[in-house]
Amino acid sequence: MISFVVDERVQDMVRALLPKNVTLESIALADISARRDGPVSRPALAAVALAGHAETMRAALAEGPDAQAMIVELDPARPEAACATLLGIFADEVAAAHRRTGEARAIAAQFRADSLTTTTRLREIENLLYSLGNPQLVSTLAWPPTGRMLVLEPGQSVEQALPLNAVSLSAIDLWFPQVVLPQIGDLAAEIRDASGQAHVLYAAIPDMGIETGWVRFVLDEPVAGVGRDCRLRLSWTGGEDLTIGLGLPVPDPRFRAGISAGTAPEETLALRVWQSLGGVRLPACTPAFTGGGTTTIRRAEFVLPSALPRPEVFALPMTAQDHVSTDFWSKEDAIFVHPSRQGAVCAIIRGVDLAGLSHVAALVTVGHARAPNLNFAIGVAPHGRVDEDGFWQRRLGPWVTGLPARGWGQAHCIPVEPITGKADILMAVSLATDVPNDLSWGLFRGFRFSRGDDAAAQDEAQGHSSPVREAAP
Repeated sequence: MISFVVDERVQDMVRALLPKNVTLESIALADISARRDGPVSRPALAAVALAGHAETMRAALAEGPDAQAMIVELDPARPEAACATLLGIFADEVAAAHRRTGEARAIAAQFRADSLTTTTRLREIENLLYSLGNPQLVSTLAWPPTGRMLVLEPGQSVEQALPLNAVSLSAIDLWFPQVVLPQIGDLAAEIRDASGQAHVLYAAIPDMGIETGWVRFVLDEPVAGVGRDCRLRLSWTGGEDLTIGLGLPVPDPRFRAGISAGTAPEETLALRVWQSLGGVRLPACTPAFTGGGTTTIRRAEFVLPSALPRPEVFALPMTAQDHVSTDFWSKEDAIFVHPSRQGAVCAIIRGVDLAGLSHVAALVTVGHARAPNLNFAIGVAPHGRVDEDGFWQRRLGPWVTGLPARGWGQAHCIPVEPITGKADILMAVSLATDVPNDLSWGLFRGFRFSRGDDAAAQDEAQGHSSPVREAAP
């Protein structure tokens, strides 16, 4: 607050000269013994005395905090000189106040920057100490594919909010129902954090899991800094439509996959998110049993159960006394297999044209909320071969074990024998624990068939049509 000490005889004139928010403290200089009484919060900017009474004003202020204050003499007959002096003093004080405010803001900004830097370093040290005794990598988010698809037209983009901390994020796996080589170069992927910074993702080649449909996108280095939210953005600039797998529907629209144009789906993107320390090697998105044959895949297609022949029970335990069945559920568009408590039940789909098949993947789920944990396996054999020898177990791929109620997973298989024409698809389900088989709803939601070079070339020569786009690596 700016204040002036004023001789009461010129107080009215000074009030007319200065702004209303300036405080005036009057003093009666006509009384020789006048002194400034009462507490003073801060010294006055200046003192104004009647012309010829400057010494009297000095004597009145001698014992107070304003002893060194500048004294301005005001002549009522000629107030111009005093007015200019007062306004000059006032303007200098305002300029000094602005300068002090700017300096204070600069110091506060420096303090804030230092505080953020210290916080960031403490977080990094905390993460380092935490990681010393903990895993160096972790799969922090997994939204499995469910058979639903999102089609991106050229020029479209999709964004997916990720409910996790962006710090240490190093890779994201996406699921595609068709082969995307070499067109994957036209898909731009990036992570955008809450601060607005973009972190570019690159497709990891050749470790891309193209047999299973999974493609890994990696960062140059894990995201660093203070914890913050993040989003995944995909932009498609290719010449044809691109199909991306979707996960389960979510009630919160903030976490649904949002597209730049058109109707957005109610589901999330099917993805897996990895967080790790810098330099840590992530597990391959291709299962270990696929070996090195992924580079020969030229065509893949995703087929729903409604497009296949109806299933039938092929094998069940000899001692089974409980309910065992298989069926096609049209409303769910899924194949239902109900196992026995005594062991695995195998259903079969006969006579599917799968010439040149090199890999089959099945999307599986436990269909009832009160179901026990189930195991799933998928297999394939040349048409009629399993009827001849009965060895269905040896033609199954690795079991997906312990899938909980409403849980989702993927079962994989590489054919034991070459598939040169029609084939039989084997679907096996069993209980993970020794419990009653009530509500044991094992559902097969869809199948992804991958074919090699020879089969793809033969299909192209015969004008084979596929529900998904064909691509060559």
